[in-house]
Amino acid sequence: MVDLSTAMAAAAASDKRRGGGRDGDKKRPGGKVGTEPFDPVDHVEKEKADTASMWLVLVFAVIVALLMRYGLMPVLEGPASVLWSLPLLLVFTIPTLHKILLRKFAERYTFGNWFRASFLYIFTWLAISFIVVNPPLADLSPPEVAGKVILMDIDDPDAWQTRSDYIGMEEGETTAERTGFAFAVRDNLDAIDVEISIRLLQDGHEIQTWNGTAGEMRGDWDAVSSNVSKVKSKATDVPVLIEFDEGLKFGSTYTVELTMNQDGEPWDLERVQTWTFQVGPHRA
Repeated sequence: MVDLSTAMAAAAASDKRRGGGRDGDKKRPGGKVGTEPFDPVDHVEKEKADTASMWLVLVFAVIVALLMRYGLMPVLEGPASVLWSLPLLLVFTIPTLHKILLRKFAERYTFGNWFRASFLYIFTWLAISFIVVNPPLADLSPPEVAGKVILMDIDDPDAWQTRSDYIGMEEGETTAERTGFAFAVRDNLDAIDVEISIRLLQDGHEIQTWNGTAGEMRGDWDAVSSNVSKVKSKATDVPVLIEFDEGLKFGSTYTVELTMNQDGEPWDLERVQTWTFQVGPHRA
């Protein structure tokens, strides 16, 4: 049997071996793995510094995006490299902004802070820019022809073709007296107000012109619409049907020049498209 004094002495010796030091010594938490003791005050200050940095970068990115959109873009005539190069170069001003506006936290910022802040700035600037340059806040995309163009006999809507580079007929023959040219206008805002100018050239000489808005140039579309489904594919597409003054003549080359204009925001928008077709003998 072991008496009480012997058992107490053995327990004290075991505790001393586990403590690794003299009685009363306090070991540093995490000392064996090299971690620093947790300092609540220092941790709070670090969080404040990171939060202040985040808000500074966010506000800076928003200001840059808004200045580009509402300050610089209206004075330009169109897209320019300065609209993306200048905001990207402003990344290098982030450390200076921190040193000026966040002096009390300056010693806490390291390269890691600048790296994270740069990415936060770039992605915030891109996101805000995407919002302010697209509808409904802006319109940078010119109107376009929605689908195919149709050359057709207005009196016989079933007689039409989308292959506009060549029209086969016999010599001395002419096409239908009411020959039409149909297409549809598409825009990301309101296509009905798009200004349209069309020129018809025969062998390089202008023989007919049309001017107006897309909404004013429907022509006899309602009478032929059921037969030209390839022209219009969306409900918002605005159909246009123009009628030639006379039929197409054998041996001639015709050119249709279409110019679409729109008061965009912040720039005026324009798109030009041209179709050329030749009238000649039937091909096998």
